[in-house]
Amino acid sequence: MATTSSSGDRTEQGLPEEVVADLLSDDTRRRALSILADRGEPVVVADLAAAVLAAQRDIEPAAVPDSARDELTEELFTEHLPKLTATDVVAYDSMVGTVEIQRRDAVPTDLR
Repeated sequence: MATTSSSGDRTEQGLPEEVVADLLSDDTRRRALSILADRGEPVVVADLAAAVLAAQRDIEPAAVPDSARDELTEELFTEHLPKLTATDVVAYDSMVGTVEIQRRDAVPTDLR
């Protein structure tokens, strides 16, 4: 977790194991984190949804139906991103609608 010292500097410490276990307990979050870690750059949330569905279905992201992508985009916004942003594992930029990995220590190397 990130903590703030009395001087106001932020120091980064590893997340508690139970927090990481909770974040990785869901297949969608695991795949999303893996994709974000692999890309290493901001990803539009709808594109992340398409990439997650493509990985789950073993198809190309362009072959993911719009309705399924829209459904998972909503799920990411309501269920997964709040957990991931609250732990500072990812950062969401609402101005451009992108998400980016911030804490690679929360993504086991076997998921990348």
